[in-house]
Amino acid sequence: MERAIRVFSGNLWWGKADPDGLISLIREHEIDVFAAQELGFENAEAIASELPHGCMEPDSTYHGMGIALRHPGKYERIPLEYRDARRALLDPGDWPGLGHAVDLVNVHFQAPHSMRPFPPPWVRYQQVRGLERFFGENPAAVRAVVGDCNASPMWPLYRRLARQMRDGAVEVARREGRRVEATWGPKPESPRLLRIDHAFVRGLEVESFRVVTIPGSDHSGILMECRPSLEAGTKAA
Repeated sequence: MERAIRVFSGNLWWGKADPDGLISLIREHEIDVFAAQELGFENAEAIASELPHGCMEPDSTYHGMGIALRHPGKYERIPLEYRDARRALLDPGDWPGLGHAVDLVNVHFQAPHSMRPFPPPWVRYQQVRGLERFFGENPAAVRAVVGDCNASPMWPLYRRLARQMRDGAVEVARREGRRVEATWGPKPESPRLLRIDHAFVRGLEVESFRVVTIPGSDHSGILMECRPSLEAGTKAA
């Protein structure tokens, strides 16, 4: 059987998330891949101390992003309007027990209420169209798109992605007979009101999916344990 990998995605709130808390989170949940949005400099240093591969690109504003990996992987930017997505390719030669390459993409779509650049609906549309063009030019049998989509399931951007890939959170919640959990609240201590952080998959079997507290952030993180599916093996053949 294919090796399972643990993929975590989290918005770190302009780098305000607690660095020591991030280290504890990685250790406690044995995270293999950490996709970060709004990544700060101290955040990046803490994450990289546990997951030394991939690439961290911190910033003092909400533009910081990166993907940290337990094992080596090819990292690149996907050019998008205003804010690029980040991509990591996990090769079986570098990941023990992994039988198929995994294409993992970290996104942070522009917020619908932002004033710069204006108008945000046009920016968001260009971002998702740019991602679709890239995927059309770079097909992958096994792919995950994770990150802060700034879109609940009622929004067009979410529905557009959900038509093309499976929502890992919904899939696991239905299987376990429970409700899907929200991921964002106005403050770190606030109840989570909206589900705007997502994990879309193709060619991956999602074994578990959890919403996890990020100390010091207004977002909760999403933790997905997944492995390439039999369907992926058929397509690869």
